Amino acid sequence: LAYLDFINCDDIAMVRLKAYMDFISKRASGDLLTPATWMRNFIQTHPDYQNDSVVSNEIAYDLMMACKEIGEGQRHEPTLLGDIKIKPISKDGAYEVKLGSTKVNNEHLLDLLRRYSNRKSFSG
Repeated sequence: LAYLDFINCDDIAMVRLKAYMDFISKRASGDLLTPATWMRNFIQTHPDYQNDSVVSNEIAYDLMMACKEIGEGQRHEPTLLGDIKIKPISKDGAYEVKLGSTKVNNEHLLDLLRRYSNRKSFSG
C-alpha cells in the first residue's frame, strides 16, 4: 500500500485495493478458507456423502450450483469470502446494450500510448 500512496493512487482505488489486500492476508493466514478447503467441507457435510471418497452426481450438482450462486452474488459464504459481498449479477438489459464499433484513429492511439508511457510507473 505504501507504493500506491507513493504514486498518489486515488481514494476509490485505494479503498478497493486495501480491501483486496486484507482479503488475501486473511486467506494466507488461514482466517478464511481456501476454495479447495471450502469445497472439501461442502462435500464432507453434504447429506448424501457416505464418507467413502465418492462424489455422487447429486453432490457434484449441488456443489456446482453453490459455486454458481456464490459467483453470481446470490449466496454469501463468510468462511470463504469474509466481509466481501459479491454484487448480484443479472441478465436484465444485457442484450439491449449495443456495443460501440467506432474505429480508433492512429493519432488517438498514439496519444494514449504517450500518456501511458509518461506515467510514474514507467519512469525510472
